[in-house]
Amino acid sequence: MILIAMNSFCTPFFQELERDFLLLKSSESNTIVGCHNMIYFLERKLKKLNKWLKNHQFECEKSEVYFFKELKPSLISKILFYRNVLKIESTLPPGKKAKRKHYIKAISKLSVQIREERDFYEYYRSKATYNDHNYFVRRPYKDIFRDNPMQLFFDSKISTSHEYQVAKLICSDMLVNYLERKIDEINQKGGTTNFRDPIKYNWSGTKIDLVELIYALKHAGLINNGNTDVKELAMHLGKVFNIDLEDNIYRIYQDIKLRKTVRTKFLNRITENFNQKLNEEDL
Repeated sequence: MILIAMNSFCTPFFQELERDFLLLKSSESNTIVGCHNMIYFLERKLKKLNKWLKNHQFECEKSEVYFFKELKPSLISKILFYRNVLKIESTLPPGKKAKRKHYIKAISKLSVQIREERDFYEYYRSKATYNDHNYFVRRPYKDIFRDNPMQLFFDSKISTSHEYQVAKLICSDMLVNYLERKIDEINQKGGTTNFRDPIKYNWSGTKIDLVELIYALKHAGLINNGNTDVKELAMHLGKVFNIDLEDNIYRIYQDIKLRKTVRTKFLNRITENFNQKLNEEDL
């Protein structure tokens, strides 16, 4: 079966990729040298993947969508990330203030890119699927009106119209995290080291708010795919946020269930606040 053939290649390929990636990532302390090594490694992996892909037919559309929406972008995003880091770090100016400005400017450029493709990013972020057939299934032709301009130069046997946009989005998330961490290092340690004292985090909401969040994470299957004990999760997050939930978590959950009007008060409030912030930044 073709699906078995795909798994016999893809599963070990991506497992080996992740294993070798982590080993290589920790083997070089010089950022620029490390980026060069990583780009070379990842591009060889991509060539191998594309060679297999040229002659592979997926058993069903669902498998093809998963490959081009999840698997391949995860590899391309890493290449884009290290290319960007290489460019940013190789042009890094001397001086604390100049470095901070350099990193902030890079973040601003990423924000512009995200705004330019807001519609698709909203589709992807919301985990929508209604356009997956158009976005993540290979076609024997190219659409000059619908496809990303970069896609017109790609081989349609190994690419789909929006896999590259997914990779760019994943890359943007990784770059923002990287750049914010570099800015934090400059602010706290003068940019001389990657190490810093642990930061203490204190929960500023109520116990009920945290319990509401804990149960939401649990029932959404976002922690260990939902295979975790609520009390253990509460104890762990209680330590992280320096708040003692004691043995009241089940009683608090019952109080939440007994609410007469809106049960998810905390989740609704933070969603509203976050949307308001996003809208403000669009102005």
